[in-house]
Amino acid sequence: MIENQQPKPILDLEPKKIETLDPLGDGISSLQLIRISGSDVDVVNGARVSYGKFTDTLSERDEKLINFLMEHDHTSPFEHNQFSFRVKCPIYVARQWMRHRMSSYNEISYRYVQSALEFYIPLKWRAQDTHNKQSSIAPFENEALLEKYKETLKACGDAYEHMLANGVCREQARGLLPTCTYTEFIYTVNLHSLTNFLRLRLAPGAQWEIQMYAQGMLKLALPHFPISLKAWKKKHAPNLEF
Repeated sequence: MIENQQPKPILDLEPKKIETLDPLGDGISSLQLIRISGSDVDVVNGARVSYGKFTDTLSERDEKLINFLMEHDHTSPFEHNQFSFRVKCPIYVARQWMRHRMSSYNEISYRYVQSALEFYIPLKWRAQDTHNKQSSIAPFENEALLEKYKETLKACGDAYEHMLANGVCREQARGLLPTCTYTEFIYTVNLHSLTNFLRLRLAPGAQWEIQMYAQGMLKLALPHFPISLKAWKKKHAPNLEF
């Protein structure tokens, strides 16, 4: 039974209705879907306009059309919509994220504001993959390495605050901040570009941390485009469970 869907106006979610995920499980990371425009109906209309057709409800035939479009990579009908996410992640995750250029970004600036000195501390270390130069394997624990990591972060934070207290401007003092420092940004994207992000960042060779954000975005977006994203998941991530 297909849920009766109608074209949706731009939806700015009220703060009390915004779900917040903690992708990295450290009590600092966060991911929110703050704005949505469109629905599966807009995907259908994007395709059927070729024949001068328009609908305001979704039928079984329309569901089959969406699955056909996804299966055969007819991507443009999936572009007539928009998501805006508010993301809080380590800087090195953000730099990977922003390689996805068919999107819009606005990020907090540590020229304008002082860093809160929130750092990402991994729950476990990972060994370097000897076959994939950019990947990691085999999680392990080492308390001595953890203490060294924390000591180094404290030294960076102390030096940063010392520079500011002694008259150094924020734009120079921020040079002492490590790339595990948390940053925040707004990420706006259409469904086609989002699924491209998910395909690449849910791949086994993707860094674990960005995989967790990709899973979170899929979870938050799925209720708003259930047919399109279930079709995508069936094709690209059939074994993924939240």
